[in-house]
Amino acid sequence: MAVTVSMPQLGETVTEGTILSWAKAVGDTIAEDEVLLEISTDKVDTEVPSPAAGVIQEILVGEGETVSVGTALAVIGEAGESSGDAPAGDAAPAPTVDVAEAAPPPPPPPTAADPVVEMAPAAEPAPAVAPAASADTTTVTMPQLGETVTEGTILSWAKAVGDTIAEDEVLLEISTDKVDTEVPSPAAGVIQEIL
Repeated sequence: MAVTVSMPQLGETVTEGTILSWAKAVGDTIAEDEVLLEISTDKVDTEVPSPAAGVIQEILVGEGETVSVGTALAVIGEAGESSGDAPAGDAAPAPTVDVAEAAPPPPPPPTAADPVVEMAPAAEPAPAVAPAASADTTTVTMPQLGETVTEGTILSWAKAVGDTIAEDEVLLEISTDKVDTEVPSPAAGVIQEIL
């Protein structure tokens, strides 16, 4: 089944972004978490990993174009699926996967550079969230912020233990050797622990 990749929310106040470059072209095969494109916003330039493995069926926004958060950017289909098999127009749209919610590769064991925050969700957790230790918590792991980024430094926490947080509200700011970026919460709830 085809997956539609949408412009991610790359910070609480970011409303749009410009496509700097596509790492893949229509017809190319891509692996999950492989860099798909690079986006520039007023806060950050970042590489965006593919939320699924497959074949690039359509690129909907060209390089240099500026689009709003949530705008469909590309369609990725399963290998062997032709672009004619992808939904067109108003016919049964493909499921939309926000690249910010794409599952990152399994993180290494937690260290000071790899924070984990447990939260009690008020809504269903996003797919990027690692399986929680219990049904009542959501574990937030260090996101993959580019194909070559292996670690990050916590610059600041926007919330403290006991604070309530909404889904997509800024949880923390991370610095890597490539980018400084705000990380949104994948779920709504109460911060139970900062590790």
